[in-house]
Amino acid sequence: MLKGSKSDDLLSSTHCLETRGMPAVFLRLQSAREQVALPYSSLIKLELKNDATAVELSFVTHRVMITGKNLTAIYRAVAEAEARLIAVLSLDFPEEARGSSSNLLVSEIRIEPLEPEDRRKR
Repeated sequence: MLKGSKSDDLLSSTHCLETRGMPAVFLRLQSAREQVALPYSSLIKLELKNDATAVELSFVTHRVMITGKNLTAIYRAVAEAEARLIAVLSLDFPEEARGSSSNLLVSEIRIEPLEPEDRRKR
């Protein structure tokens, strides 16, 4: 088996976050409406709200807002370039995983492309 292909190399918390112990090239974002992969090399700012309910990622070409609860793990994984996938929790996921106050929960991912004039301001 190739190194890095073992399932225990990937960590997930209620299927909202997949990480790997080595830096990733792309960050994949997945919601019911879309899937987008953005390169870490174009990430210029990362911000976690004090109550850990929102993470904002500013890329050269896009702005991404992730909302939910207990998002500190996402902030840390992205800051270390170890997050491979961030996904909205499926509505059919068991209710006990949604209700626990200590679980990471991604309820929405908004991905907004920046207009050329907004890109110049960055």
